[in-house]
Amino acid sequence: MRLWVLATGRKNDRSPLPFLIVTSILAALLATSCVAVVRVATREVVITAWDRQVEFSTMARTVKDALSHAGIELGPGDSCVPGLDAPLKDGTQVTVLRATPVFVMSGGQVTTVLTSERKVGAVLAAGRVAPGPDDVVVPGADQDVPESGVIKVVKVTYGEVTLEEEVDYGTERREDESLEAGLIEVYRGGVPGIAKVTYTVRYEDGVEASRGEKSREEVEAPKAQIILVGTLSEVYRGGQSIRFQRAIEVLSTAYCPCTKCCGPYASGTTRTGLPAKKGIIAVDPGLIPLGSRVYVDGYGFAIAADTGSAIRGDRIDVCFDTHDEALIWGMRRLKVYILE
Repeated sequence: MRLWVLATGRKNDRSPLPFLIVTSILAALLATSCVAVVRVATREVVITAWDRQVEFSTMARTVKDALSHAGIELGPGDSCVPGLDAPLKDGTQVTVLRATPVFVMSGGQVTTVLTSERKVGAVLAAGRVAPGPDDVVVPGADQDVPESGVIKVVKVTYGEVTLEEEVDYGTERREDESLEAGLIEVYRGGVPGIAKVTYTVRYEDGVEASRGEKSREEVEAPKAQIILVGTLSEVYRGGQSIRFQRAIEVLSTAYCPCTKCCGPYASGTTRTGLPAKKGIIAVDPGLIPLGSRVYVDGYGFAIAADTGSAIRGDRIDVCFDTHDEALIWGMRRLKVYILE
């Protein structure tokens, strides 16, 4: 065998040169790939927290890893945007939101929720406060937490109340030709009825807020008040027919033009300029317009031509020529007829 090798001039061992060349090329390619991988895996990240801002390069793959790289730990209720499991990209900006206490008042109790959420609904969810379907949340669930940091959940419940109530008896008006026009008279007093009424009551935190009628049952029917309305437009006095527009019942006093009745500056002239004498009466113009022709029972025909500080409403003052006549008249209730 050895002789054959010598004779042919060939050896069993191959030259190492090609192997060395290939190995060198592969090593160079591997080194280049590693550099490329390192370059691709490095990311620029900016983290903004409540107390600082950090900019750095990192090979971290998630936001959570980047926070750990920056030495930032999230406390109870803290959060970040994007979330902890979000993948990092080159140029990712992370904002860390610090938790603050929010006070939720519900059912007479106060729950403190340490959270970074700023929407009322999210805060309630974080605090595991679940308002009922009819409860009222102030501010609303879709609104921001107020500066006071207080959220109120008003507990709404419903109940029923049954009461006995009076029913208005109402009024029935009947014309009566025996009664003077302008006058009314109660013929029969009204009697209220009784009804059993059931209300649905809305309570807010145990306090009645409103109620609405649910049902009504009449226990006793009301009896209407009956009022007679006068239609008579003509009366007879001293054998004389007197036609009038309306009649008024008044309280009457009397006066004369003297200083005792009209004061030290009495001039004997009425408010309308007519002389104060029999046939003149003082009235409240809101009840009997000045200038009206009237007939006063027990006094006679007259003109409403004067006023007085004490003459208000259903009050008149009839004028006499002498003080003695006025004293004799005194004070009396009577009817005044406003003539046509």
